[in-house]
Amino acid sequence: MTQQWDVLIAGGGVVGASIARELSRYDLKTALVEANSDLALGTSGANSGIVHAGYDAMPGTLMAELNVRGNAMYPELCRKLEIPFEPIGSLVLAFDEEDEKTIQKLYDRGQVNGVPELKILSAEEVKAMEPHVTETVRGALYAPTAGVVSPYEATIAIAENAAENGVSFYLEHPVTAVRKTEDGFVVTAGGEEFACKILINCCGVHAHELSQMAGGEPFKVTGRKGEYILYDKNLGGYVSHVLFQPPSKMGKGILVTQTAEGNMLIGPSSMDVDDIDDTATTQEGLDGVLVTARRSCPELPAGGAITTFAGMRAVIGDDFIIRYSDMVDGLLQTAGICSPGLTAAPAIAEKVAALVGERLTLKAKENWKDTREGIPPFNKLDWDARQKLIEQDPAYARMVCRCETVTEGQIVKALHSPIPVYTIDGVKRRCRAGMGRCQGSFCTPRVMDIIARESGIPFAEISKNGPDAKLITGTLKGGAAE
Repeated sequence: MTQQWDVLIAGGGVVGASIARELSRYDLKTALVEANSDLALGTSGANSGIVHAGYDAMPGTLMAELNVRGNAMYPELCRKLEIPFEPIGSLVLAFDEEDEKTIQKLYDRGQVNGVPELKILSAEEVKAMEPHVTETVRGALYAPTAGVVSPYEATIAIAENAAENGVSFYLEHPVTAVRKTEDGFVVTAGGEEFACKILINCCGVHAHELSQMAGGEPFKVTGRKGEYILYDKNLGGYVSHVLFQPPSKMGKGILVTQTAEGNMLIGPSSMDVDDIDDTATTQEGLDGVLVTARRSCPELPAGGAITTFAGMRAVIGDDFIIRYSDMVDGLLQTAGICSPGLTAAPAIAEKVAALVGERLTLKAKENWKDTREGIPPFNKLDWDARQKLIEQDPAYARMVCRCETVTEGQIVKALHSPIPVYTIDGVKRRCRAGMGRCQGSFCTPRVMDIIARESGIPFAEISKNGPDAKLITGTLKGGAAE
């Protein structure tokens, strides 16, 4: 049976989720299909988590316009949706005379783009703000409006708010066919058919595939891989701002920052690759990250890392593509959304909603809900707040993840969220169980127990991150799972 929708969004990253939320304001039948087992498993889940100020993008581009607008939207968005966000500001460091010219150009560009409060600092001012920065620093461009956010938590929170407002989400629904009809499209995803008037392409590094499937433009996507090193929280205060190096044609360079959760993060490397699904880390890439990061902070420790990861960015030309296809009616393209795509996402959603409004009537809902109740961050609560939670539900007294102070109550809430995901990593992304120093080596069996109990999925069938990532391979003689 073919389902009937006004708008179908293909892709569950931060852009797709943001568009879903923006369209949920209106009396539209909107659905989102995502190929993976969870949201934010592509570019949106493996990036720096920086809310950029907007001085880097070239004036007059969509990148510049939507970066500055998105940056201004983030504080209120994160407050209303209970997303971890820290407005810590950023510094672009200058190490020599040429770098000083670069940060002056960035300052001038930022003025044209409308970035507020930019300032060029002296070496003495930089060192006073960041004691671990190199002694050879000559100055920096300071952008107070920059910040850090949890990118996967932001994506999930935005999507959950959209779901609460009536958007339907279909995970593990890869698009396998698109057929043009008189009224729009019929999209086959996950073995089901979705008829829609407007199809929105939010497929990230796979945007060219959906475009061609639907009869749209043959984009040439360049996959740009970036590798990162994440440190333990005991190094989270090593720097107090996002420290950038002068940007190059390959991106914004290696950064050193604290994360919204209190860790320290360095990266990314930047390498164009042929395989757009290659997110494996390499020793060479990680060594390069550490060596280059030490240009900013020479005493940056090699020890203390708790994990490494890599993300893939989709590069198509020099600007975002946000427009209807010239080749097929009703296909709305959002492609080439590389950095600052995370920052720009809520502003991209506004622009896309306006484009949808050119084809469909947008009638505002009277009961649209712009807030979302997150999972209580037990590790950040004082004792009185913790006690109140425990009185409401004794499960909050049962500790599961010691590294991140995550309780059974939080895990249960994650499993009963508006878009539930019954995988170990799904729980991890929602309440941080397994995100800490031991990377889940202590709490994983207990998390699996809770998933099995709450979902009815047999313990041996529970996966790390989807159907192809099961942890249990068989049973011992006595029947216990291996």
